Amino acid sequence: MVVQCRVVYLVAILLYCLFLQIKSREVTNKPNIVLLMADDLGYGDLSSYGHPTQEYGAIDTLAAEGIRFTQWLTASSLCTPSRAALLTGRLPVRLGVYGHLEVFRVGSQHGLPKDEITIPEALKKHGYKTGMVGKWHLGMNEFHNDDGRHLPIHHGFDTVGYNIPFTNHWQCDDTGVHLEHPLRSICFLYYNTTIVQQPVKLQQLTSLLVLDAKAFIHENQDHPFFFYFSFINVHDAMFAGDKFKGKSKRGIYGDCVNDMSWAVGEVIDTLKQLSLENNTLVLFTSDHGPHTELCNEGGVAGSFKGGKGSTWEGGFRVPGIAWWPGTIKPGQTSTAVISSLDLYPTILDMINGSVSDDVTYDGQSVKDAILENTDTGTRVLFYYCSDRLNAVRYGPYKFHFFTCEEYNPAIHKVCKHGVPQENFYQCLPCDGKSIKVHDPPIMFNVEQDPSELYPLDINRHSDILEKVVEALLSHKETLTVRPSLLVTSIPSLHPCCNPPYCTCDKTKLSWQTCDAKQ
Repeated sequence: MVVQCRVVYLVAILLYCLFLQIKSREVTNKPNIVLLMADDLGYGDLSSYGHPTQEYGAIDTLAAEGIRFTQWLTASSLCTPSRAALLTGRLPVRLGVYGHLEVFRVGSQHGLPKDEITIPEALKKHGYKTGMVGKWHLGMNEFHNDDGRHLPIHHGFDTVGYNIPFTNHWQCDDTGVHLEHPLRSICFLYYNTTIVQQPVKLQQLTSLLVLDAKAFIHENQDHPFFFYFSFINVHDAMFAGDKFKGKSKRGIYGDCVNDMSWAVGEVIDTLKQLSLENNTLVLFTSDHGPHTELCNEGGVAGSFKGGKGSTWEGGFRVPGIAWWPGTIKPGQTSTAVISSLDLYPTILDMINGSVSDDVTYDGQSVKDAILENTDTGTRVLFYYCSDRLNAVRYGPYKFHFFTCEEYNPAIHKVCKHGVPQENFYQCLPCDGKSIKVHDPPIMFNVEQDPSELYPLDINRHSDILEKVVEALLSHKETLTVRPSLLVTSIPSLHPCCNPPYCTCDKTKLSWQTCDAKQ
């Protein structure tokens, strides 16, 4: 009898161990995904990407402990289209996210189309909990100034904390340097679907977002989760919390970078405290290149020409870092060509899922490039400005059909003692006076000549040009351009927390699961 009991006991232990092994395997097959998205951060803005005076911070530690990509490109050089493309894996022209307004405005009655499947929506089908904080910029209201019909809760996010549905606009400056007062009609903070602060107080914003991020991770540590931390940094207007204000050798812009880097460190520390780091893939990147025209309050693109709003490399080439202790070997640098359009198929591939066969995607899974530091082969990437194709990359070569003047004398009128006097862009609109047409296109080898300074003799590369033309024809065959959504802005859709004053502060709220407005 005793022997039988021991046998039963041993069998029970073995079965339990087998259960734990299977459970462990299930967890590994469904890693947590944390996507950290900077706003307007240039390729050359981080210490780990070569900036000579930017302080070393948690983002740089992330790069040192993971893999740092040197050819990571976004899908657009403006906020709204780049973010729409990243979350859907589809070019902005397929989504209708282009037009003369360039981005969704506060009064836009449209938003990211609800029939487009986003990363969080796809992951929810695989049992993931999803959440986000920070900048949205993919639509707000449709019929009334508080209906919130285009907010994140309608695009797959179970939990939404503090967020800025529009953007941190130049006119939200609350330092007194550029404006006496922020413009309340466009400067506000939401908690899920409710406006809670108007105008937004930028100095305290990162701390609020961090608290929400920590709360989400704590509350969902027992489930596979996807968390999108969409930073407000380093979009103008500049800001930093008291801990970082006036501390960077680089000035206010450096303070803003350090403020963001601290937040990244807080997220990573939370993962470690909960022993989640070995089952969490963390990705850090930027929505597009820097707003270089803002003098010392704008970022830098490193050795690349151009910046935000342009289709030169400086507008599209951004930092890209992947971190996953125990899975990604530390201290790696990769020259693989990666697009932000790849994140959708890659994340699904990471969890043994797949993209829909009924939808045309513009990225590819780069799982092996992230986990094993492999090459991605000959990539074909398309550089759009609104709905016009400005350039094409084919392998190491880039062909420009339209370019923006790299230098505009007006920039000297904008910068006074290094301080920007207005919100200025050299390369917008897409059909502006500074745009040049190239027929035949001008051609660069952006691996040998990343600054795009020395055009190649296109007559000597007719074989490559023929392949590009073939790729363009193939692309156009699959391209269905959705009607433009960036066309109207209606003042009555501007949110206001207590009409007609539009001023309030209700930020002392506890984290709670979001209930979608119907």
